[in-house]
Amino acid sequence: MTEIQRWTDKKKADIVLQILRQSSKVIDVARQNDLTPSEVQGWVDTFVKGVEQSLRIKSPDVLDQYDQQVKALQSAIGELYVENTVLKKAKTLWGTKEETES
Repeated sequence: MTEIQRWTDKKKADIVLQILRQSSKVIDVARQNDLTPSEVQGWVDTFVKGVEQSLRIKSPDVLDQYDQQVKALQSAIGELYVENTVLKKAKTLWGTKEETES
């Protein structure tokens, strides 16, 4: 029975970087480490997607857009809160339409 081998994130990153630096090929790394090529390629794909997302998120333009959206939404929430409070007070002062007609 073969033992399941677990890989640390650091070891996976080292393997992926070897491949990206073109010092090793996916098939060679897979053979050396008793892995399937698809498993190693999955690590590479995950790594690349993570880097792309990280670069996208850290862009100052994107962060500025997020800040502007947050401020606009907070403002809208504040306005809705005030409107809701006013309507509740008006309801308690004047009652509902059905109460005043009876």
